[in-house]
Amino acid sequence: MKKWLYLSVLSFFLSSMTIWLMSHKSLQIALGIMFWLGLIAGFLFLIPISKARKSDQMYAMYIEKNAPKFFRLFSNTPAIVADVMFMVSLVGIVVALNINDSPPWLEFGSAFGCVFSLEMHGIFNGRNYAYLNDWGYH
Repeated sequence: MKKWLYLSVLSFFLSSMTIWLMSHKSLQIALGIMFWLGLIAGFLFLIPISKARKSDQMYAMYIEKNAPKFFRLFSNTPAIVADVMFMVSLVGIVVALNINDSPPWLEFGSAFGCVFSLEMHGIFNGRNYAYLNDWGYH
């Protein structure tokens, strides 16, 4: 079951990485296609985990008592890394936008970090990750 999670994270990483490479004007169309394909693949790889979670009756009773996991912050170690990375990348974007002639690596790198860490926030604070870790799928 965890292989689907790893494939999803890898797809989201590759999708976000295309943002960093967007400074190469000649690759923008191919990178745009890769971005959307990676994003779609990342969500498709989460479907088997969601189906397993929804079919588990014990987990359904457990989850009814808890708030949506996506809105939590710092709920576990990978989530802490993703949430801190999101905050740092937001600062990087603000700095890059306020500096005249900021280096492209700062602009595109901060955008990559922001998108990827937001996706990872959703993964690691979400119900599927909690289901995999709380219910013995280590």
